[in-house]
Amino acid sequence: MSHKSDADRGRRMTQVVFEYRTGVTRRIATGALLTGSWDASGYPSTNWTSVPMTETTGPDGAPAFRATVALDASIPFTCRWGVWLLGEDGSQFWGIPGEVADPTDTDQVRLLALDPAGPATVDATFSLTSHHFLGAVPDGTGGIVFRVWAPNAQSVEVAFGGPSGYLADDGYGEATTRARLPLSLGPDGIWTAGADGFADQVGGYYLYRVTREDGSVAWRTDPYSRQQSGGGDVNPDGAHYDGDVAGLDGTVSCSVVVDASPAAAFGTGAADFWADELDPAHPLPRRVEDLVIYELHVGALGFGETAETDDPSGDPKAGTFADAVAFVDYLADLGVNAVELLPILEFSGSRSWGYGTSHFLAVEKSAGGRAGLATFVRACHRRGIAVLVDLVFNHFTQDAERAEWMYDTTTPSRNSYYWYEGSDADHAAFPDGGYVDNLSSGWAPRYREEQVRALFVAGAAALVEEFHVDGFRLDQTTSIHLYNALHADGSPVGAANVAGRKFLRELCQTLRTMAPDIILIAEDHSGWDQVTEPAQTGGLGFDARWYVDFYHHLIGDKDEGPEYARLLDTAGRDLDGPLAMGLFAGALAGSANRTVVYPESHDEAGNAEHSERNILIAVNNAPLVGETRWYAEARMRCVTALSLLTAGTPMFLMGDEVGAQKAYTYNHFTENKEDLYGLRAGPGAGLFAAHRDLIGLRLGSPAAKSRNLEVLHTNDGGRVIAFRRWSDPTDDDQAGGGPTGGGPTGGGPARATVEEMLVVCSLNNQPFPSYLLRHPALTGAPWRLRLSTDDPAYNGRADAPTTGNFVVTADGDGTLDLRLPAVATLVFTRLAGATPA
Repeated sequence: MSHKSDADRGRRMTQVVFEYRTGVTRRIATGALLTGSWDASGYPSTNWTSVPMTETTGPDGAPAFRATVALDASIPFTCRWGVWLLGEDGSQFWGIPGEVADPTDTDQVRLLALDPAGPATVDATFSLTSHHFLGAVPDGTGGIVFRVWAPNAQSVEVAFGGPSGYLADDGYGEATTRARLPLSLGPDGIWTAGADGFADQVGGYYLYRVTREDGSVAWRTDPYSRQQSGGGDVNPDGAHYDGDVAGLDGTVSCSVVVDASPAAAFGTGAADFWADELDPAHPLPRRVEDLVIYELHVGALGFGETAETDDPSGDPKAGTFADAVAFVDYLADLGVNAVELLPILEFSGSRSWGYGTSHFLAVEKSAGGRAGLATFVRACHRRGIAVLVDLVFNHFTQDAERAEWMYDTTTPSRNSYYWYEGSDADHAAFPDGGYVDNLSSGWAPRYREEQVRALFVAGAAALVEEFHVDGFRLDQTTSIHLYNALHADGSPVGAANVAGRKFLRELCQTLRTMAPDIILIAEDHSGWDQVTEPAQTGGLGFDARWYVDFYHHLIGDKDEGPEYARLLDTAGRDLDGPLAMGLFAGALAGSANRTVVYPESHDEAGNAEHSERNILIAVNNAPLVGETRWYAEARMRCVTALSLLTAGTPMFLMGDEVGAQKAYTYNHFTENKEDLYGLRAGPGAGLFAAHRDLIGLRLGSPAAKSRNLEVLHTNDGGRVIAFRRWSDPTDDDQAGGGPTGGGPTGGGPARATVEEMLVVCSLNNQPFPSYLLRHPALTGAPWRLRLSTDDPAYNGRADAPTTGNFVVTADGDGTLDLRLPAVATLVFTRLAGATPA
């Protein structure tokens, strides 16, 4: 239906130039269709009209699409518009991931208000990502352009830094040979200025001198900085600094002009740098179900190294990407095919986990910066190891005084990057009371603000495009979409929760538009099933979520209540009593719900209250010698098997595979570094071998990589649990017959065969010479023992077959007679006909 004016001759037409900017240097679409709420004559209409767009180049140098449409502006009219992108295969996909601001509206469209008194020509633009547009970037003609969002500022200037890499609050440290460059205010609160000689300015230092809305002056870094000048721990706090630039804390130091173009990346031509990135013999995994993830903190590497300081204690320095590159061979030997890096974007100091980001496009300098990260990603990809990066969007760094804090104002409610609920008058006696807490270590960002969301999206997009990162784990997404509460009194702030959900959907959909096979994981403890549903249907769009309850059931060292099984903790404290295997069965079943399961993460390895490394939990902190060491390792092998063979995507923390013992805390990880190479060659050799073979079994088995799981048997008193896994008949992996050594022969398709896996775990301290396991699903083809964690190769004590020809066949009623070693997990497989779920 169209809404026309009474007389066409009285129409006032506005020419609208629509431009869709992909923001990505590679071509992500072959074409585009503009569509909007007007008819073919330009009248407002509920039946949308589509027109083809012409491909062009945006101001950021990336492909863009443009179309001009004459729209009726005789009366005030807000039109809705969007863009369909065309894929190489002829498919269409929606190109607008962001939703309108209205909390009750989830439409992913853009709004354009037209008015009879408005200009005759209007621009309507949208950028999928802004990482090539904002910041200090080339202008396409050899010059440089500075763009920064500061909507409340009176004026903004670029101030250029001298050799110290730091500008004091009175301007001390400015380059004496370069005058400040004033910026001009343009649309949407973005200030812009251009200058000649981009190449000459690469590597130069700069800050923004911002005159805030009250007239006060603030020295601010570039939120879109791709590098900060320092890589140390020194924060001059605005005072004069004449020291070594390397010692500065990058969070508060100058921003650095970086040439991120493909031709200049990482000191060599990008084509040359990435030419040998992929090895066909070691393909990268592309689905979350196909991953075994190794959680790695680069700073905890570099075993035996000490800081080059005057500190007589010789505190160890944090590891670097160079250490991580050297560690890739270790990861490949272990067999993992994905590594998750704790945060590597700019954070305060050099001895930190990184969960307080200050600059979302800058790689932490102390870890080795941009070139270091790229070299590590390339080394991993050569070995078939995907790289995931931990991103922190639930808060900014607490040391953000030169980054996001009061960037262009001193008024709390107008603090551009932070959510402030209500007016300043509402919190006059307690100005901080209007900020929003979300159970993370900082106040909530202003997710309703498009430029705040754009900054976060740009940080992720740059990692994908410039560093070939394969996916992300988002820290504490529950804080973003559920936990928001007013700082003044703890009352819930529903609008912040809604805006957080909109942001997460926008982020996930943007990244999938750029890279359809991106892997996205949420640390989410809400239990909300929409977290892993597609964004297009109202979900948040993640592939999987962290399943912390699995950890509480399997390990349980944090004083959890009786609602958790707490298997390892209980086994270490009570040698003979029952274990809650029936309760743990629920955790096994829950692992099928698109989860990442883990026996330990960075938080649960000594950082959280009561927590410590698992090998100590396994024996209630008894000295790890003799029989105690054997039981500790035996229980650890069972924990590893139960984690790797569930229906969730398995992950484990660095050091688990060799029995690391030292508490892994956010503030003492450098002092508590453990020599993983030495442990692997010494006391941790058996655990390493068990991890390696279980990982190989997981990755080689279609049954283990499926989401199909059925618990067949639990015995609390006997400390035994058994469960079955099976592949889907249509699973592509079946074509090769899986790990069973040859699929079905003959003319029938391999997919008609299902691989089954039977996992039997006993945490009993005594063996069962004859254990009867009965279930109808056990009937049929014989079961072949594939792996026993009691194998002598793992420091086990088996005196019975552990692999190979040991075959067990069920009786007619589905009963297996098993010989169960003490504290061991047996894994059987078979090929069978299609089995109903």
